[in-house]
Amino acid sequence: MSEVTGFMCSVTAQHVTQNGVFGGALQRWITSFWATALATNLLTTLLLVFRIWYIDRRATTLRGRQQSQLRPILHILVDAGVIYSLTLFVALKTSSTMTVTFSANGEYLLSGDKERIRVWRAELVYKQLPTTTLEAAVNCLAVSKDGRLIAAGTLWGDVLVWDAETHEQIFARREDSQVITGVDFSPDSTRLVSASDSLTASIWDIATRERVLTLRHEHWVIRAVKYSPLGYRVATATPDAVRVWDSNGGRLLMDIKVTVTPLFNTGLLWFKNHLFVISRNKIKQFEAHKGSAVSEWPVPESDKYSCIALPKHEEFIAYSAKRTVTFWDTSTHTQLSHIQYPHNISSIAFSPDDRSIAIGDAGKVTINSLSRITNSIPLSRLHPTFKEPVVQIDDAVLNLWKLDQLADAEASLTAVIHESRNPTYHALASRALVRARLRQWDAAIADATESIKIEPSVIGYITKSVALVGNGKKHMGYRTCDIAFERFHSTHVTFLLLVKAIIVFMAGEHNDAISRIDDLIDTVQFNSICYVVQARAYMHLILGNSRIETGDYNGAIQLFERARAQTRYHTSQALSVVSLISGWKFDDLAITVRRRLCEALYAAGRINEAGEALLNIVNTVDEAFYMAEPIVTWLTDLLQRCLSTPENRVDTNLHSPPPTPLLREWAKLKLTSGSWKDALVAALHFTAPTSMIYLVLCDHLEMTNCITDAIECFHQMNSEWSEESNLHSKQPEWVLSLKQRLSKKQEYLGDAAMNAQQFEEAISEYSSVLSLDPVEPAALFIKRSGAYVALSLWEDALNDANKVIALDSSSPWGYERKHAALHAAGRYEDAISTFETMLLKILQSPAPEIHEHYRKYINPEQIKVAIRASIRNTIRESPLALIDTDSGRLLDKSGQACSFESQPIFLELISSMTTHIDHARIEREVAAYFRYATFSHKWEDNEPLFEKVMRIVVYDLEESPTHWKLQMFCKIVRDSGFHWAWSDTCCINKADRFVLQEALVSMFKWYEGSSVTIVLLRGVRSPSKRGDLVRSIWNTRVWTLQEYHASKVVRFYTEDWKPYLDLDIPNHKDSAEIISEMEEATRVSARALIALRPGLDDIREKLRLASTRQTTRVEDAAYSLLGIFSMSLGIVYGEGDKALGRFLAQLLTSSGDTSILAWTGRSGSFNSCLPTKIIFFNQLPTTHIPPALELAEMDKIIARLRGASLDSTSIMRLYDRLHELPVPSFAGQRMKLPCLSFKLGALSTSRSRSGHVFRAQTSLLGVVEIKAEEGVSLLGSLYLVHPWIDFLLDRQPVGSVTEIIPKTKTVHLSSLTGESLLPAVPSDITSATPETRASRLVAHLRRPFSRRAIPPQDAPSRPPPLDKPLPRIPPYAESLRPPSSLSPTDMQMRALQVVARLRQPFGALLLTPHLSNVAAYRRVAVESVIIVQVEEITPTILDKLVNSVRTLDVL
Repeated sequence: MSEVTGFMCSVTAQHVTQNGVFGGALQRWITSFWATALATNLLTTLLLVFRIWYIDRRATTLRGRQQSQLRPILHILVDAGVIYSLTLFVALKTSSTMTVTFSANGEYLLSGDKERIRVWRAELVYKQLPTTTLEAAVNCLAVSKDGRLIAAGTLWGDVLVWDAETHEQIFARREDSQVITGVDFSPDSTRLVSASDSLTASIWDIATRERVLTLRHEHWVIRAVKYSPLGYRVATATPDAVRVWDSNGGRLLMDIKVTVTPLFNTGLLWFKNHLFVISRNKIKQFEAHKGSAVSEWPVPESDKYSCIALPKHEEFIAYSAKRTVTFWDTSTHTQLSHIQYPHNISSIAFSPDDRSIAIGDAGKVTINSLSRITNSIPLSRLHPTFKEPVVQIDDAVLNLWKLDQLADAEASLTAVIHESRNPTYHALASRALVRARLRQWDAAIADATESIKIEPSVIGYITKSVALVGNGKKHMGYRTCDIAFERFHSTHVTFLLLVKAIIVFMAGEHNDAISRIDDLIDTVQFNSICYVVQARAYMHLILGNSRIETGDYNGAIQLFERARAQTRYHTSQALSVVSLISGWKFDDLAITVRRRLCEALYAAGRINEAGEALLNIVNTVDEAFYMAEPIVTWLTDLLQRCLSTPENRVDTNLHSPPPTPLLREWAKLKLTSGSWKDALVAALHFTAPTSMIYLVLCDHLEMTNCITDAIECFHQMNSEWSEESNLHSKQPEWVLSLKQRLSKKQEYLGDAAMNAQQFEEAISEYSSVLSLDPVEPAALFIKRSGAYVALSLWEDALNDANKVIALDSSSPWGYERKHAALHAAGRYEDAISTFETMLLKILQSPAPEIHEHYRKYINPEQIKVAIRASIRNTIRESPLALIDTDSGRLLDKSGQACSFESQPIFLELISSMTTHIDHARIEREVAAYFRYATFSHKWEDNEPLFEKVMRIVVYDLEESPTHWKLQMFCKIVRDSGFHWAWSDTCCINKADRFVLQEALVSMFKWYEGSSVTIVLLRGVRSPSKRGDLVRSIWNTRVWTLQEYHASKVVRFYTEDWKPYLDLDIPNHKDSAEIISEMEEATRVSARALIALRPGLDDIREKLRLASTRQTTRVEDAAYSLLGIFSMSLGIVYGEGDKALGRFLAQLLTSSGDTSILAWTGRSGSFNSCLPTKIIFFNQLPTTHIPPALELAEMDKIIARLRGASLDSTSIMRLYDRLHELPVPSFAGQRMKLPCLSFKLGALSTSRSRSGHVFRAQTSLLGVVEIKAEEGVSLLGSLYLVHPWIDFLLDRQPVGSVTEIIPKTKTVHLSSLTGESLLPAVPSDITSATPETRASRLVAHLRRPFSRRAIPPQDAPSRPPPLDKPLPRIPPYAESLRPPSSLSPTDMQMRALQVVARLRQPFGALLLTPHLSNVAAYRRVAVESVIIVQVEEITPTILDKLVNSVRTLDVL
């Protein structure tokens, strides 16, 4: 509110000062007036206006001034006060729709209300699209003709423009006012006109966002503004007048005095060449080029919010007042229909197809179909034809007639007459008129006579009269015309009198004819004689043309002046008939008369008057007619003749007066049809100075947005006049202004081209601006440098950046562009240095706004830190040493990191990240650089080792087969695009025990992390064939097993380094041939081979695969399997088969898989239950562990058991004892083995071909046969043990299901059943404490696992820290009993199933007490599996089985 008050006070005070009214009390009252007007109501406002008037009256009394001095101020106060009172009320209404309009194509409807613009798509119904929210109420809307732009004016003075497609705001200006009353686009959509309550209308250039023109009214608020259909004029409406302006120069062309009732843009309409205005309960229609009234008719209840709208067919006009929309016939001015609404209407708009009308009222927009209104209009009004009462003729013939194609018209009429047996009178009369126009007098007289015979008519007698006069029989012609008058006097008197006068004129009696028309005008009412006046004007035109032919130019001027004063814009049926009869053209009469007047004035030597008359034509004639080619040619020619006369000579220096309007119009017309160079040639004989001609040409080219041509024209002027007029040292103001305007527009074009990625065009535009020698060229050099960079023109970009630095070395922005150019050119080091200089300049700048920019930039040192951190993370899991395939050097991890920093990509990353650190890209680039390849091959003698390669480049090694092998491997890797290579021969420092330990443990992971593994098949030469891989030495080595399985991508090469089988695919593991051969070599199905993964699952299958491979060193049989089983083990070369024992002991402890014990052969030195060689695992574990029972077989056995009268208590005791057993584990070399033990009786010996056979009797197993060495009989006690507890309990080993239970999953005891899958945790050490299966599960999950320690299911579980020892499990929790939720019946069924499995034959282990440790046992080697079976289960045997369950220590 304070802004409103302050603004209106300043406006009023300014006006008071200009009019000489003293201030003081008056200004205080004005301030009080505006504050009160907005805070209270209109009544108080009127009282304050009276007070101001009273003060002014006292002032005029004191100073002797007239009372009218303050009247214009009072007008402003009253009108603006009403506007503010009403608009304030509107702004406070909730969701009031204030304006509606359609897009140019009708696809969208737009509405503006208190706080937003709504866009609706016209589909089956109008569907709302995303809205644009504003800070003030929308008062007016406009859509550009091409539909691309939307403009809005608000109640707070904002002029806004949006892109219609993207809804992006592209223009925003605030006027020095509080209300925008109207907005409108120019037809070419390049400019916008806005009207405000500050007494001005502004024309804006949308591209440059600059105000182009200001149209000012002296005393009144501008209520509406409209562009003309062609855009050359603008109309503004105030409460007392409508003014028409030149939209290019801002000249006032027309001032039409008329009262305009509506407050806003809804009361003014410009359609074709007509202006429609709502004025005091009337709609008034004016000719826009003359300002004369055409028509008016009364309408009801016009008020401040009344609206008008006109459809394209112009047959009716819509008018709204309060709650009603009425539709009026534009010809008869009668009401056709109306629409009643429940609310006051604020805006109306027709759709472009004229099928509907949008009506905005309080809070909504209503779309109404116009079918009901258009149906009420006669068809002849919408589709007019030319028929009786005067002339009846076919439309096609009429068109030929109007176009003066008289021969064709006669032929058409003759065809019609011949086709009819009884030709009509009007057809004959029409042909008679056409023949008269063709000067076929006799034929015309015959047709007219025949027409009269058939039926006397007005047209028949007129035609005959014209033909007789043309034939020289004028008196007979007069008499014939008189007969028509006598017969048809009552209905056509005025028309017949006019025709009689025209016939007299055509007979050569000019004065008599004009006298007749004068008498006719004096005796007939004015409304009936418009066409008569037009006819008299045409007679004066004909007479004036005759005077020119005789050289009487002054006489011709007088006649043309009379004709010009008499011409009116009028069309009527009678005038059209007169045109058909006489051939006179009334459509262009006004312009024809004025053209002839200009020519007469020029011929009379009155050059200035001729020029003024020409300008009058330009300013008032209809735009469409004005821009027609014949008129343009005529105007241009006459303007050139006027400008070439000495009368128009002006001063010939650059500082001469501004160009005359005549010269400007010539330039406008000349450039419409030609180039500026043609215009210069045409102006060679002008008396105006060349600089002035250049000025008008440049001005018009710039105004029409031909900026490139304007600049070219300017440069030519510059080159022609620089020496003579010292143009560069002291340029006139108009030159500087023109350069500034051209520079701004051309720069905008360059910016638009840059945004559209049209960089060549952008460079051209910026270069064009720079050629104008702008005052501040730095910004242009910066932009052009960016365009050069986009086109990879590095040197040009760098030159522009250096120019910016040369202009202002303290500015950081030149360095910014230089950095971009250097970076794009690949000069990263220079780019980083330049960027650092830019940061320094920002810090050194005294401007705070430049200091703020420092925050958005990243210091290069920060990027280096991020890159180095990424390098560390990337190479953390890679091999300790790698060969740089480019240099051939073996580098450790620090060397690898330094290698990256020596690469161009390191500097490129630093240079490219100026505003933020792109961690994702850094990680991508670092990971790509550090991709490495691994080598899989069979070791040979004299392999290059770490110590040797560390001192020499790989490619410089002396010639040898092993050196050549390494070199070829590195070259293959390098050619594949990898920077790094790893070979187990030279990339492991075997002299360092810790390095060797880490390498052997991590080798599987390194192969797994490699991008490709290169396999050399020694012994396979090209051309290779299928089967060579199966038979290759590579497929016999145990190390290559893990290398193949770990690698994701593998490529096989023959020993002469050709791809195996000439395979040309990136990954040979995807080859069907390779898969088939590996399946054959490993005796594992392709599917299982592919599914093989590192870990503790499929333990026996992995051991079997390893048992088929060979090693050079005994220890490698164990070390080569660490990766496959994801285990860690201390490396001790020289310990022999103990390495395998330690490995298997840890594997058994980690997994609990007793299948590791299922083998026969010699025991190893580590533990008697573990073999001395891995080859023993080539046997299938099913030789020891019985297969699972089929369901039917299980049911049969259980049925027999139920019938054996077994004690259920004993069965449950057996079941519980088995469940309470711990998992097998090692503590050092001692193994805890849970089992069922059976003591053997005395041995008996016998011999067989295969060796000694020992027999013994047992109470549970019956007679047992053992094939072993002879020393068995010397042993003491012997025991057979059943260690396959997992089989009895129908449970997989713990280690085989490690990947099934997630590590983070909380497991509750109540959720576990006897078949639960229990995961284990691999450990580097073995435990000395016996563990049950439950405790192994606890160890894996890292949380307490006991009935007392388990939290309730709804309570969160917190595992203890990993670095702390696990809590001691109480004795009562050291077993894993079946869940208590099982019913007794289910428990008994499970126990019976255990007994049933005990009846299965199984492979027993033979143990004997250890000689040196009576508390322990050792396994006795046998030559074949000892297959035994528990005899029939009886209650006694069942009790013995219960007692045989125990845990043994085995060494």
